[in-house]
Amino acid sequence: MSETVTLVASDLDGTLLNSQKKVTPETREALKQLKNHGILFGIASGRPVESGIILVKDWGLEDDISFLIGMNGGVIYDMRTKEKEQYHLMDGETILEIMEHYKDMDVIFQVMVGNDRYVNKSTEETKGRKVNKLILFIDPSYMDQVKARAATFSSDRFTSYATADNLYEYTDPMINKGFGIQKICEHYGIDPVHVVAFGDAPNDKEMLEDVGYGVAMKNATEDVKAVADVVSSYTNDEDALAHFVTDEILKNNPDRLEKDANVKVG
Repeated sequence: MSETVTLVASDLDGTLLNSQKKVTPETREALKQLKNHGILFGIASGRPVESGIILVKDWGLEDDISFLIGMNGGVIYDMRTKEKEQYHLMDGETILEIMEHYKDMDVIFQVMVGNDRYVNKSTEETKGRKVNKLILFIDPSYMDQVKARAATFSSDRFTSYATADNLYEYTDPMINKGFGIQKICEHYGIDPVHVVAFGDAPNDKEMLEDVGYGVAMKNATEDVKAVADVVSSYTNDEDALAHFVTDEILKNNPDRLEKDANVKVG
């Protein structure tokens, strides 16, 4: 890692959070140290930014997190200025067309419009609307069948991918976490070469590829490990992010002025 780091982004589940969906004390301290060194930190998630804001406040981390990337890269949010920008929404009619393709399968449809979630029968309300994404909620044992059905259905109007063992999602083909990183870098005037990103799941691949240094968790899927610059020796339950921040980012950024812990960085 030869470049000075000015921004760090992390996936949430399986990366920043441990298996109990908690932010450990070691990770909390690492985030504070990033802030004290003037390094921006943010979360890149498939969740709406609205729910991300609530989680960040519940965790007591609103002073240490500078930005959120939501909807797998389709929305960015500045925690300080409260600015929200969203990109490449999908037509409601396209969503209904996708749902028709799976109508005989055992899936629960969830249409996301900001923080509003329309489930199954209520999805008729999406007609004529712009939406962020469609989620197929399934039993994990059914994932292979859903992927097989998805492979028979393609268009330049959407792309699809698994985001968890029980979630399969459709978004505009321009949207991924790498796109979200590009937009957050434009927002802050930062070159992506100065960004470190952490991830573990297939929807993190573009983010890890598009930054200066991509870090895969030890618990990451093999395709994510393949595109990462480094695979951590630790899992998300072993504070992988905290280890890398302390052992690599902070040690390799000695020229950055360490600010007093009581001074707030915007």
